[in-house]
Amino acid sequence: MQAGLLRRLVRDEAGNTLAIFAAALIPMALMIGSGLDLGVMYMARAKMQNACDAAVLAGRQGMTGVTWSNAAGQEADRFFAFNFPTGAHGVDDVSFSIEQDENDAKQLIGSASGTVPTSLMRIAGVESLPISVECNATRDQGHNDVVMVLDVTGSMLQAPSNGTGTKIERLRAAAGGLYRALEDDGGSVTRYAMVPYSHTVNVAGSLATNDILRSQEYVDGTYSYRLCDTNGYYIWNCVNRTSQSMPIFGISGTKYIYNITFARNGNRNITAEASSWGIAGNATGSINAFRTSGDGCIEERPSVGNAASPIRYNTTITSADVDSRASSATDSIRQFGRYDTGRQRGQTQIGCPSEARRFATFNSEATFNNAIDTVTARVTGGTYHDIGMIWGLRFMSRTGWFAADNPTERDGVPVNQHIVFMTDGRLDTGGTLYTSHGLETYQTRTNGTGAQRDRHIARFDSACDLAKSMGITIWVIALDVTDTTDVAPCATSDAHFFTSDGSDLEEIFASIGQGIGNLRLTR
Repeated sequence: MQAGLLRRLVRDEAGNTLAIFAAALIPMALMIGSGLDLGVMYMARAKMQNACDAAVLAGRQGMTGVTWSNAAGQEADRFFAFNFPTGAHGVDDVSFSIEQDENDAKQLIGSASGTVPTSLMRIAGVESLPISVECNATRDQGHNDVVMVLDVTGSMLQAPSNGTGTKIERLRAAAGGLYRALEDDGGSVTRYAMVPYSHTVNVAGSLATNDILRSQEYVDGTYSYRLCDTNGYYIWNCVNRTSQSMPIFGISGTKYIYNITFARNGNRNITAEASSWGIAGNATGSINAFRTSGDGCIEERPSVGNAASPIRYNTTITSADVDSRASSATDSIRQFGRYDTGRQRGQTQIGCPSEARRFATFNSEATFNNAIDTVTARVTGGTYHDIGMIWGLRFMSRTGWFAADNPTERDGVPVNQHIVFMTDGRLDTGGTLYTSHGLETYQTRTNGTGAQRDRHIARFDSACDLAKSMGITIWVIALDVTDTTDVAPCATSDAHFFTSDGSDLEEIFASIGQGIGNLRLTR
């Protein structure tokens, strides 16, 4: 009977599945647990890789040129910590390091590591899984052409709201930040042009003789005033006088001048070859002497489509306004007038900025700074943003006068175009200020609706829009400007617009330089 029971048990297969399952339960748990733990590890590693990439990019962005600094390293650490915060995926023993590639100063090398605690794999004695990543970043700066359009109006002689000296001194000291940020030892070429502007620009040195008007219209009239004897305290023997030139109000030696008025007689024309024309003390008055004098401020030519006389400017700036050029010495409709303070009548304020500079490279920060000092040496006049931006475009256009000097690429590498526009004020056309648009109180050359200032704002906005349509990136710095509505829209984006109180101007120029280069990951 017992033998029969044993035989029946041997033949009975009921319950085998349960036994097999029980035997396989632990291996299955280890397999599932391994999958879960490995999934957590892969997610942690991916997040760490993203954090490492972000960190090296931030560190490279924080570098000035190819100079590695503690500040750039701290910025990289901050980005890694932000993107991989403490406790992310439970990772322990997290470390991150970054350094400059000793074989390539433009490149940063980063690495990060940590351990991921396991859950079910602990059953097999595996308590943690190591993870590590590497990340490299470089700056493909490429080639860049940068036009610096710089406000040199009279208010730049005032002190900034923060910082020492005057605003023009702050500009001269700070502009080197742009040069250092774009300095590169990897074969990139960066060229700079500089256009100092106030109510006109000094650009005749970049023009040809055919670009200058031969016969030019001026406001005519006489000044009436009172001339008195004075000892500095009392005045006597006052008489009425008239003059063709603007008398200077106040005390001059033993004379006192006041009650100055101007009576316009109409217009008159002066020819380019007239004696004593153009430059004070110049006996020949030739066009070539004007062009090469260093005092070549201009009156703007009429907008394309308008007549040569009377001169009229539209509020819309077209590519033809920027690019077209006089075809001959008689093509007066495309020629620029001479900013001739000796001939113009009726003005109460004048001024000619320093000569603008076309594109050039600079082999050191010192030579770059010397150029900045030179173009900002004359600080005077009112604020015509439109004339500065238009001439920045003329220097940069690839379809205009200097097209041969403005290639789209060098050795197969694209040349990027940028305008850095800096001003310390709102657009100001003044009253009887003699400008690139003549004496607007009397000559009313600027078309459009609204006040004279509104018409110039419209021209400035149009010039900015044209630059953007040409693929030019515009960076705008508003220095001590409380109302930025005039200039902020000119910037390519909000990220391209900066405000400064004077103390941080160098850092802003450096930030613009850092933003001009293109960053990329190399691993």
